[in-house]
Amino acid sequence: MLGTEKQNFDILICGAGPGGAALASICADRGISTALIERQSGFSNEFRGEGIMPSGYEALKSIGFDLDRMKLPMQKNLRGKVYNKTEPLISFEFPFRRQGGLRWVSQPALLEHMIKDSLTKNNFTFFRGCRALDVLRENNRVSGLKVSQKGEEFDVKAKTVIGFDGRNSMLRRKLRFKVLDFKQIIDVVWFKVPYPHEFLDRGTALVNILNKGFMVCPACYNDELQIGWIIAKGSYGEIKKVGEDAWISEIQRQCPQGLADHLERNRNKISNKFVLSVQLDRCTTWSSDGVLLLGDAAHTMNPVGAQGVNIALRDAIVAANHLVPLLSGNPTHTSLDKAFEDIEMERLREVKPIQDFQKKPTTLLKKQNPLTLFLIRNLSCITRLEFIQRKILKLADMMAYGVTKVELKV
Repeated sequence: MLGTEKQNFDILICGAGPGGAALASICADRGISTALIERQSGFSNEFRGEGIMPSGYEALKSIGFDLDRMKLPMQKNLRGKVYNKTEPLISFEFPFRRQGGLRWVSQPALLEHMIKDSLTKNNFTFFRGCRALDVLRENNRVSGLKVSQKGEEFDVKAKTVIGFDGRNSMLRRKLRFKVLDFKQIIDVVWFKVPYPHEFLDRGTALVNILNKGFMVCPACYNDELQIGWIIAKGSYGEIKKVGEDAWISEIQRQCPQGLADHLERNRNKISNKFVLSVQLDRCTTWSSDGVLLLGDAAHTMNPVGAQGVNIALRDAIVAANHLVPLLSGNPTHTSLDKAFEDIEMERLREVKPIQDFQKKPTTLLKKQNPLTLFLIRNLSCITRLEFIQRKILKLADMMAYGVTKVELKV
């Protein structure tokens, strides 16, 4: 790299997660001069959500990335089983299985594929292992970012800056966005084990309701089971003190026998352990000083319904619909700010109801009052009621397909 300033771009996207990579791909493909920066040198260096619903699948497909035609590590979840500790409650087929069910896709592999495709376009620049340090300003408006890559600091300037930089967004912090924090009372310990074929049919997601919590276990690529163990927020420090053998034993004690036996046989094959601090929040406004936040930077999602990746991809499509026509010409600050407001308003119609739903299950299951325990014990009978089935299908439809129609129009 020569000099301390890179060329000016039409759009600078901070964060190369699924949403940032998708928006960059669309813009570069439409002739927009695009810069994408990513602080990690490798996409596997941090935990990333990997559940892709039909809404996310369709979003990727419309951009040009059809998961069913790509050779990526992926496993489809087409059915589910629910247990109350050791007792089976219900088994069911996903109502959206015809659209591929819940796809569990390697995010590092997907992102590398998307970046490789974008690099074939002359107007795309990718800054890998590049940390955003601060915003640059001209005339009281953000005009780019000061970044650091391999020990060298330089400036990257653009007509517009998009923050797809996740739950720990530098842009959210530096520009002091106000946040509505829907306080969460849980964290999740994620880890993987070999898939228990002797206990679960291939492509089955397991939910196990435990004392004061639950486990969510989707079938994962590479013939593994992804286990999410929900614990009280901030309690992992105490759990860690007792040692891994002790907490695995506690999980086994409350598991169906088949899974407990499988964990015992595979104690030395537990991998990819990560503790996720669960957040659910939303910025009161998504734009400030010429910067637009999207994805987790604007609205952190919790794990309920595997929505994070899907919402971010749909954010990218709506943003592209508004920004590509402007950036193809000579946008004014006023026109960009109006586009930012329109994007936020359009996406809030989906983000708000999904976040409202995500507030409920974790609190309900964590408290486990007498009514909750009664409902859990009688889940098999309750789910046979016609009005309950209609409500479940409505919720499943929202989680699978989204709330609003999102279509790539540019």
